[in-house]
Amino acid sequence: MRPAMYRFKYSNRRDYARIFARHGGEMLRRWVWSNDIEVIVPVPMYEKKKRKRGYNQAEVFARALGENLGLPVVDLVERKKDTVPQKGLNAYERRENLKNAFKIKGNGVQFRHIMLVDDIYTTGSTMDHVAEVLLSQGAEDVYAVYICVGLDDR
Repeated sequence: MRPAMYRFKYSNRRDYARIFARHGGEMLRRWVWSNDIEVIVPVPMYEKKKRKRGYNQAEVFARALGENLGLPVVDLVERKKDTVPQKGLNAYERRENLKNAFKIKGNGVQFRHIMLVDDIYTTGSTMDHVAEVLLSQGAEDVYAVYICVGLDDR
């Protein structure tokens, strides 16, 4: 999985998203409907970083997964702070790095049951911060979905 994720994130292999979404859709379909998931929200990337890379891999995966599950994908959250990459940080540093990094776009959240999507789970700090913002703005339930789990090598 490590080489595939590296190519997906850094080598413009966006086509991998369809493969990940096909497998994810098979595993999640029943769970999605039993939890009344209304929308998929990708974890946002800072706009400058997104322009440099050319895409947000979480968004590309979210769109493929949404197509597979028949769910809309909505960019509800914005990353307002250019944080340092999480990869080299320990759990405490990750939490601190992400403080006040996210905000809701527009006037609150219109969905109650949200599937929040990112590429890799390591400590959960990113997902916790984004979920906190969604819950504070009206969401009832925020569920986390990742392509894979990474190891915290620290």
